[in-house]
Amino acid sequence: MALSGMRGLSVFISDIRNCHNKEQERLRVDKELGNIRTRFKNEKGLSHYEKKKYVWKMLYIHMLGYDVDFGHMETVSLISAPKYPEKQVGYIVTSCLLNENNDFLRMVINTVRNDIIGRNETYQCLALTMVGNIGGKEFSESLAPDVQKLLISSSCRPVVRKKAALCLLRLYRKNPDVVNIDGWSDRMAQLLDERDLGVLTSVMSLFVSLVSNNAEAYWNCLPKCVRILERMARNQDIPQEYTYYGIPSPWLQVKAMRALQYFPTIEDPSARRALFEVLQRILMGTDVVKNVNKNNASHAVLFEALALVMHLDAEKEMMSQCVALLGKFIAVREPNIRYLGLENMSRMLLVTDVQDIIKRHQAQIITSLKDPDISIRRRALDLLYGMCDVTNAKEIVEELLQYLNTAEFAMREELALKAAILAEKFAPNLSWYVDVILQLIDKAGDFVSDDIWYRVVQFVTNNEDLQAYAAAKAREYLDKPALHETMVKVSAYLLGEYGHLLAQRPSCSPKELFTIINDRLPTVSSSTVAIIISAYAKILMHTQPPDAGLQQQILAIFKKYQFTHSSLMTCHLLYVCEVFFYAYITFQA
Repeated sequence: MALSGMRGLSVFISDIRNCHNKEQERLRVDKELGNIRTRFKNEKGLSHYEKKKYVWKMLYIHMLGYDVDFGHMETVSLISAPKYPEKQVGYIVTSCLLNENNDFLRMVINTVRNDIIGRNETYQCLALTMVGNIGGKEFSESLAPDVQKLLISSSCRPVVRKKAALCLLRLYRKNPDVVNIDGWSDRMAQLLDERDLGVLTSVMSLFVSLVSNNAEAYWNCLPKCVRILERMARNQDIPQEYTYYGIPSPWLQVKAMRALQYFPTIEDPSARRALFEVLQRILMGTDVVKNVNKNNASHAVLFEALALVMHLDAEKEMMSQCVALLGKFIAVREPNIRYLGLENMSRMLLVTDVQDIIKRHQAQIITSLKDPDISIRRRALDLLYGMCDVTNAKEIVEELLQYLNTAEFAMREELALKAAILAEKFAPNLSWYVDVILQLIDKAGDFVSDDIWYRVVQFVTNNEDLQAYAAAKAREYLDKPALHETMVKVSAYLLGEYGHLLAQRPSCSPKELFTIINDRLPTVSSSTVAIIISAYAKILMHTQPPDAGLQQQILAIFKKYQFTHSSLMTCHLLYVCEVFFYAYITFQA
């Protein structure tokens, strides 16, 4: 795009670059927009040169981030110009300034069609590029047949055909009806035999979109995709310009493997065997190198190959090889590769008979929890959660509890929830489950929902053998100088219900339990006060023989809170009131 000779445009760009602040830039842009608006009102006096210059200025202003809400008619009108310089400006600026819903585009549909069906390849490329960027449903209805003819034409040059493929992809996305499935299955199979890699890459993009909507109609194309991958893997007839850091057209390889993932399976034994040979070669030939660009390309191909291996449910030997390769990747220094390794290993968990192989890398996955990158830590957490079972639950949950001490706040809620779920699901015994939940509450009380401690209370209530143990653990936590309020709730509830089972243990008499709980009363919220007072009533009921001094202390506290009108306490305290008076009258008798 040569702008030489447009002195006014060059001066304007220079003025913008010399502005010292945003305010100066805005004033200069407003002045220029005002000048353009004035000149467009007197369009009859504008030369082609001036119209081009002002439209280029509008595009530059748009690129700076300012709204350009006029001049669209003048821009679109340049598409109809007979000469290339004006037509080029019209197509380029229209593609940037307007969207598919702009009414001005309807005015040029016929002009665009004439350029597409004409014999000027340059005009064809301009028209196809614009439609491929902003073409909407109206364009698809009017132009799709002509674009298809260009794509399958043997007389068109590759530069036109590859633009036609991408243009048809845009029109298909806007209106899938433009591609007749019955007729296009055979056409697509022929297009996949294309030798020019530029056209083939564009056609493959179209093919991926087609099979994503209806793979059943394109079964005859499946062997063609496998043949393309074979050609890439063997580096056969690959021009140098399509070899990226020694990798034959990685974009085409990725698209071909992605297309194959839309087919449920590959029934042809020869095609399946050939495909697995290609995948095996990719798995064996990919390694981490110092060149970042080569790493990006080779790993893009590799991870798509891994996804295809999982989709095809390959043999266990190949699955093991995939996991071993991912295990190597999660140990490298490059964070992007570690992330992709963890993410793909998480996907591998969905494949049967692979989990035991993934467990071999558990230590390295746990190490990833300490990675400086939070996205890697999240992927490691997801992977540990997914690979946990009865054989490694204890080790994984203990690691998660230890990680809670240093985990950032953004992860603690998810971390606590997953640890609680794993502890409940894979607990070797219930006492271990109680220990884990109490540790969770102690270390991350702000991030432990009420549902979690309700659940542990439910387990304790339903298991008599666990009640004394749980009460004893609650008593131990109350000895700590600083305690989260959720832990106060749990401890008060457990000691109120089952504290009498500890009566013969040191420091566990009813009065001592009351005292240690009561020390927390002034510092807690209304909802916790209700639980504590309920616990007092239960302790009093279980006290044998009755302790008159303890009765008076609890009665005094109850009278203090009896007329509290807090919305959080009222309903609960009404119930506690009845329980307490029943207990008190019983003991008085």
